[in-house]
Amino acid sequence: MTTSTPTVGQGGLQFVDARGCKEWLNALPLTNLAQAQPLALEQLRALNASSMAGIERLKCLELMRDKVGFMVGEQRARHLGAALPLAAADQHAWTAARSLLEELEAGYRRCAEQASTDAELAPHAALVAQRIVRYIAAQMLWQALVHRRVAGDLWSRLHAQYAEAEAQGAALAPVKDSLDAEGGASSVAEAYAQAVLLQAAMLGQMSATQIDFAEALLRGWGRKLLVAASPPAEAGARPLVVDLAQAAGARHAAGESPGPGVRFIETGGVSLSLRKRIYGLQKGEDAISLGLPAQVGAVDALGELQRLHRWWCEAGPAKPAAHPSQASRASLVFGIADLHFFVSGGKPFEQPGKSRELTPQEKQDIEVFGRITERTQNRMMGSERRVTAEAWPVVDEAAGSVRLERPASAAKHVGVGRVVGIRLGDTGDFYAGFVSEVAQEDDGKVLATVTIFPGKPQPIAVRATRSRAPDAWQPALRLPALEKLKIEASLIVPAALGTRGRAIEVWDEGATTVTVRSLLARGLDFDRIVAG
Repeated sequence: MTTSTPTVGQGGLQFVDARGCKEWLNALPLTNLAQAQPLALEQLRALNASSMAGIERLKCLELMRDKVGFMVGEQRARHLGAALPLAAADQHAWTAARSLLEELEAGYRRCAEQASTDAELAPHAALVAQRIVRYIAAQMLWQALVHRRVAGDLWSRLHAQYAEAEAQGAALAPVKDSLDAEGGASSVAEAYAQAVLLQAAMLGQMSATQIDFAEALLRGWGRKLLVAASPPAEAGARPLVVDLAQAAGARHAAGESPGPGVRFIETGGVSLSLRKRIYGLQKGEDAISLGLPAQVGAVDALGELQRLHRWWCEAGPAKPAAHPSQASRASLVFGIADLHFFVSGGKPFEQPGKSRELTPQEKQDIEVFGRITERTQNRMMGSERRVTAEAWPVVDEAAGSVRLERPASAAKHVGVGRVVGIRLGDTGDFYAGFVSEVAQEDDGKVLATVTIFPGKPQPIAVRATRSRAPDAWQPALRLPALEKLKIEASLIVPAALGTRGRAIEVWDEGATTVTVRSLLARGLDFDRIVAG
């Protein structure tokens, strides 16, 4: 049977049962998301408003779930993970996908209502409950991907759905989940624990690739998590604790007593898996051979596993106390190249050792003054490259970091993991740092925390070894050793040059070949390394 391509506004539900839904979905133009998403949203809303029989409604939702998962995944890959604020097209894509997730939750809630009186649907109550948990969790993640604080009502709905499943004895019942669970099976408790742990990873401090990696780990290790009403018996265990009566996520608490709404998420199995991989990486084993997911290739595997272990399985790192800053604003530049410009005294980057023909003005300066005047240099620098720093209001400071508010007039967008140059006030030296956390307020205000690397940066150049291309050298920075703080000298180099064991060339009054000994930080556009 052939069907015509659906169009928006055809009026009402376009199918009456799962067979008709499947045929309608087969005609959905998935290669054109701008067309497909409104169609799917229209039909989900019509389905939720319809009086369709419970079992047919569930079958339709399961069919639509697969297509919606594809569309949301595509929108996430295309539009999210970018810097904030989102461009208009990205914001539209984010809103459209959120609406799809909301309607899927609403659809499964209709099934849950019908299951209480529908004998054919009742045996699927655990699956329906698990799907509700999945789509609440998906909405929470969708907010976190654009660095919005997760709304309290989402936490309340998540806790309430788990509590209801637990009360009905369905929390541990196995259900099929080929879309979101490795191995194709899951449960309400597993989906709930995964949602809580993912949010406990401090997503505001993570880039999109880091979030993808954490998600993949939980998808594979979700079955290792346990939700219990009492704390684990083993000494030294540090479970995450949630209160089902509170509109909030997990907290780290040692020695907490059980209570009516208190649940302990035991992470001992995940801790063991993480520690095994951390040990293997420290011994030089390959990430893929250690059974880590494919997403590991986009992150610093060792650093990410250590970070996740701290947030999921330990007490969690203490956050330094913030205090008012003496500076009302900071000067900010983005990227190694712009920071290199400022720390080199406003000189445009040139390929080291490259000779060029003197300009007529330079020749005249040498004839008259015996040197090239500063005025001529400044004029040339201004014509070759003009870099300006943006003024961002300072919110507060903490040890080694500054929290800033992005002004409405800013031309630059901001994202976690981007290298920046920062100067408190309007004068003085620029220091190197990176955006370590981003938060988007309900009113659209964007706050960014910049963690500052210790030591005054010095301009250098780097390139891959054996590269003899004319423009192979790239701007980079050297950070000095600070013996009193026991901090080694390090380099800030363009992303992908910081692979451990790799040989690179460094130009600092001459070319030297060094080997990357350790990776201290990996961002979106930089690596901070120790080399020698």
